[in-house]
Amino acid sequence: MALAAKSPAVVTKLTAEHTTENPSPESAAGSVTSGVTDGVTESTLTEKYLIFSIKDKLYAIPSMAINEVTVLEKVFPMPLVPAYVHGIINRYSIPYALIDIGFILYNEISNAQKVIVLKEEIDKIAFLIDDVTDIVDILPENILKIEHEENTFAASINAFFEWKENHVFCIDTGNLINMIKQDFDREL
Repeated sequence: MALAAKSPAVVTKLTAEHTTENPSPESAAGSVTSGVTDGVTESTLTEKYLIFSIKDKLYAIPSMAINEVTVLEKVFPMPLVPAYVHGIINRYSIPYALIDIGFILYNEISNAQKVIVLKEEIDKIAFLIDDVTDIVDILPENILKIEHEENTFAASINAFFEWKENHVFCIDTGNLINMIKQDFDREL
């Protein structure tokens, strides 16, 4: 994998009031941090990410793409779908396709019992995950892009950032959903 670092436009320091230990009531899309350092005013937009685990690895999705996180309940199997689709789950009388990201990434069926339900208006998708780890504010300059061949599921991991001395891989939900759609089209 080739890594291409984003060059930071502005170097800022996050103030204590904007860390995950003391979350502020700002929007899920991010918060604006500002301050004065050595007479220079700083302002940077951060984005909140939900960090979760799959097979002891850490992954993240922007929290603005998430409708809810819940415990896995009844799954209704579906015939003639790819192996990573466990079936349909019902959330408030709305059906969501349950996708096993662990199977997509590691080619192993997951025993996970938690679900991330996405906010997608057209494609009702939920991801099976092992556990939720944290919700964090990340500065854009701390996210490093990953380059992949296009049209592969690996391309859905488009970036990473460091968190508590761990690499956290960012999942591009739009790309992943497009890959799933292409897979369904091939199956039909």
